[in-house]
Amino acid sequence: MTKRQFKLFLPQCIQFSVTLGGILLVMTACQNPTAKENAKVEEDPLTAIEAMVNETKAIAEAEENRVEEKTIKTLDSLAFLKFDPGSAPDRLYQAIRAGKKLRMEVFLFKTLNFEKDKSQVLPAMQTELSQMTKIMQAFPAFRFEIAAHTQGVGDPILHLTLSQDRATAILETLVKMGIDPARMKATGYGDDLPVADSAMPEGRLANERVELTFLK
Repeated sequence: MTKRQFKLFLPQCIQFSVTLGGILLVMTACQNPTAKENAKVEEDPLTAIEAMVNETKAIAEAEENRVEEKTIKTLDSLAFLKFDPGSAPDRLYQAIRAGKKLRMEVFLFKTLNFEKDKSQVLPAMQTELSQMTKIMQAFPAFRFEIAAHTQGVGDPILHLTLSQDRATAILETLVKMGIDPARMKATGYGDDLPVADSAMPEGRLANERVELTFLK
């Protein structure tokens, strides 16, 4: 007489016993999970996509590191300029070295102080503009806006015109110094964007300013 008994004791194994002529035979049958898992990996498209994404990220990171190394070398070549601390070129130089997102920054010119109701670029402005030119020539991909603002007291229409004339005068000076005009935009904002209270003398002084911002 033959008797069979089955027992499941592992996730991938089955043990069974058979009695033949009074002799008990116990046997175990197991599947190979490793082979099954390997087959699953080969057939899973998500795994292949993930591998491609990781490879693309690695290439992008390597390229980013290469660009950063080039940027540092370019900045080192500009160190001889000896920027005036707090000037627009100095702050831009430091921002690039620190890896900041330039489109989020505003660079205030320190010496671009015009005579009252005038838009003529003065000799005292030349050094700061010349140093800014050197940086822009070293980084030809940069595109930026020259933004001029007025103090906030007086005829707003006249101030809008005056601020536009000042921004344009700065742009024209930078063109003469060697920057492609296609990389720049000159905008006069008049009294529209004050940074301080124009009722106070120090507030009016702060409001009348020229800034450089980066374009998208």
